[in-house]
Amino acid sequence: MSNPAVQGMNGTIWVFAGILIVWVLVQSFLFWRLTQSFNNKFNLVTKEEISSAIKTGAIAAIGPSLNSIVVCLTLIAMVGSATAFMRCGVIGAPGYELLMANTAAATAGVNFEDAAFDEGIFTFAIFCMVLASAPYFINTMITLKPLDNAAAKAQESGTKVQFTTYMADGAMYGLLGYSLLNNYKGPASLAAIVGAALGYTLWNNLAKKKKSLGAYSLAVGMLCGMLFGQVAATILG
Repeated sequence: MSNPAVQGMNGTIWVFAGILIVWVLVQSFLFWRLTQSFNNKFNLVTKEEISSAIKTGAIAAIGPSLNSIVVCLTLIAMVGSATAFMRCGVIGAPGYELLMANTAAATAGVNFEDAAFDEGIFTFAIFCMVLASAPYFINTMITLKPLDNAAAKAQESGTKVQFTTYMADGAMYGLLGYSLLNNYKGPASLAAIVGAALGYTLWNNLAKKKKSLGAYSLAVGMLCGMLFGQVAATILG
C-alpha cells in the first residue's frame, strides 16, 4: 500500500467497511431465518438434503477461495486493506474488483502507482467498484420472485419440487467446468476435464453404497481434474 492517497483514506474506510460487514452478517442471518421458515412451510427440501448441500458447497468453495486469496493480495496492494475487505466481504470476487479498480483508474487517465492518483480518483475507483455490483442485485430482484411463485404453486398442486436440486448441481458443475477451462489451456484442459469426470463418476458410484460420501463427489472431481490438468501441463510444458 505505497500510494499516499490509499494510505491516507485507509483508516476512514475501515470504519465504514466494519459497519457494512456487520450489516451484511445481519442480513445473512435474517435471510437464513426466512429460508428456514419458507422451507418449513412448503417442505421443499429435507434436512438431509440441506446438510448435503452445505457440505458440497463448503468443499466446492475451497478451490476457488485459494485463487481468490492470491488475487486479493494484489487488490490489497492497490486499494488498501480496508477497501479490499469491504468489497470482498460483500461480493467475494477479488478478480472482478481488481478489474473494476483498474478500469476506473484507466478511465481517469492514471495508474495506481502515479503521483496524480489522489483521493478524488481513489474515491472514483471505489464508486465504480460498488456500481459494478448493481447487476447482481438486479438479477436477484428479477429471478427470485418468479422462483418463489413457482415453488408455491407446485406445493399447492401437490407436486414434488425437484428443480432446486438440479439448479444447485448445475451451478456446481458450471463452476467446476469454468475453473478447469480457466486454469488449463489446450491438451491440459482436456486432461483436466477427463480427470474430473473420472474422479466424479468413480466416487459417485462408491457413494451409492454409502450415501454420506455423496456430498464429496464434486470435491473429488475437482481434485482429480486439477491433478490431471497439472500433470498434463507439466509433461507437455
